[in-house]
Amino acid sequence: MRHDPSIAAAILDPRQDADRGPGPVQLLAELERRCLNLKVSPGGEQIDALLVRIDEFAVLASDLIDALANPAAIEPALRRNFDIAHARLESAFAAAEQVLNPLSRMLLTGKGFDDAACAAAELMATLTPIRHDSLRLHVSLSRGLRALLYPGACDAVELRLIDAGFADPMRAARRLREWREGGPAALRRESERRALEAVMPGLIDALERFEDPDATLAALDEIVCRLPGDVELFAPFEARPSLMASLLGLLGHAPSLSRHLIAQPALIRRLIDSSAYAPLPPPGDLDAEFRTLLSGEERAAGQLRAAQAIDAYRFGLGLQLVEATADALDVAMSCCDLAEAGLRAMADDVLARMREVHGEVPGAELVILALGRFGGRSLTSQSDLDIIYLFTGDCRAQSDGRKPLDANEYFSRVAQQITTAMSTVTTMGPLYEVDTRLRPWGAKGLLACSVETFDRYHEENAWTWEHMALTRARPVYGSDGARKAVKAIVNQRLRSPRDHAALLADAVKMRADIARHKPARGPFDVKLVRGGLVDLEFAVHVNQLGRHAGIHPRLRTAIRSQVSAGLIDPMMIEAHQILSRMLIVLRLLSPHSQDPAPEQRAAIAQACGFQHWDALQAAYGQARVVVQESWAAAMAGYGDRDG
Repeated sequence: MRHDPSIAAAILDPRQDADRGPGPVQLLAELERRCLNLKVSPGGEQIDALLVRIDEFAVLASDLIDALANPAAIEPALRRNFDIAHARLESAFAAAEQVLNPLSRMLLTGKGFDDAACAAAELMATLTPIRHDSLRLHVSLSRGLRALLYPGACDAVELRLIDAGFADPMRAARRLREWREGGPAALRRESERRALEAVMPGLIDALERFEDPDATLAALDEIVCRLPGDVELFAPFEARPSLMASLLGLLGHAPSLSRHLIAQPALIRRLIDSSAYAPLPPPGDLDAEFRTLLSGEERAAGQLRAAQAIDAYRFGLGLQLVEATADALDVAMSCCDLAEAGLRAMADDVLARMREVHGEVPGAELVILALGRFGGRSLTSQSDLDIIYLFTGDCRAQSDGRKPLDANEYFSRVAQQITTAMSTVTTMGPLYEVDTRLRPWGAKGLLACSVETFDRYHEENAWTWEHMALTRARPVYGSDGARKAVKAIVNQRLRSPRDHAALLADAVKMRADIARHKPARGPFDVKLVRGGLVDLEFAVHVNQLGRHAGIHPRLRTAIRSQVSAGLIDPMMIEAHQILSRMLIVLRLLSPHSQDPAPEQRAAIAQACGFQHWDALQAAYGQARVVVQESWAAAMAGYGDRDG
């Protein structure tokens, strides 16, 4: 505790009077006095977490008391942090009671009279007045701040928004006033405005729980103002409070996902009728839907319609992830299936239009090879589509249309047009980022090359890292025969004999290069952090290339095969699942790789399959240890084998 209560109370608490009782200075001094006694009480170590929260709250209260002499210097962030600290303190009180209650009850029921039970009972008795003091201090300071900063505020909504901790409560009040007056098209019906009045108190209560209620309300305002006039929102809110909680949860905790609703407000219908929670349709149904959307003379318009439909499905999958109604690993597979369906439809459309002008290349067909997370069927909301375009047949052949092209030029144009289609810009930005740099000779090579050239390149010219990339290669477009031919080539290259020492030296150098040139951005950069997914992939890939074990594009399957062969720790199965779920969830909810905001942690933990954030953190730490040990064992294993 650092506040000095000897500072003049007249300056710090000008509104203290007999009716209102002690002001903030006296309340803080009393809180500090009680806490000093609590810290030296027997059994106090059981509530260390609570003591930390009390200190945080007291320091912020002290800062606000000091700032009362100059109200203009009080920043909204300070007020908001004070409110958040009090909310966390209340949670800490509840947690402390859960710890102490069982022990104190033993004393009351006569089942135990030991020192621990007595200490717990005494602590429980001490906590009650401390909790009361903190509540009174919070109310007193909040009331004083409201009177100083907003002396003219008298409207009930304005006063409630001030107390809710909005940084700009007057602006928030203006937004709500415009809604109540029927400004947005969706609120011009009297029934919707009546529903708005009914849900207004609950809406503000819900907004108060977010770290940035102003931003959450602003995002909701964008949606409300863009809603078509025939869409009801507040009547469903009134009928189903859980619907309002779902929407606000998206806006407050998943801004990248809420952009879908802001960009396409009509998507709110999918949230209201719950169709957003439906599983992804079967591949055949998606193919038919996208084919219909792409039909028509205007190619760009058709591609935009298909891209918007894909975005709508991605919104639904993201919603299921945020609300933990589906396993993150299943959502990632569905995201991959969706991208594949879009790729098939776009490729079919491009090839059909090419045939109209340039005909076909006799004996040749397009094959698309997916790699990386796309090949491994585990796409996140931010994943690129790693692709290699190939074609079968003779690269010297020419197409048979009215404007003939040689095979290299023909399929390179096809590849470019498919890439453009899959990158169609919607109101959300590019549909996908398509990365074709893994093709033979990288950016210097042809955008599409023959299967024969691909095979020869990987036999004679490819680097070890390129063969590592091939471990996750999976044909996703082409006839069954063409796919099998490409898959056979990939398998042959992956199973080629290798110099184990050279393989390990290359792998170690590559991992060091990645660490040097692309270090982890924070403790929750699940891919690049030490013991993260990149280390896991290296451990698996070394066994795939060196021992030809677990050769499969899905890491999950590859790891299980290597566990069965005794090449890798069985705990790697669970480690991979934990790290993968975290990557998928964090890419959507907290993509900055730093510690997630406290308000997001419960949602992140649940989406990853854990009840509490602490449990997820512990599992994350254990998974990283397992991965580090497995990577070290893989390197040592090769040293033993070659020794």
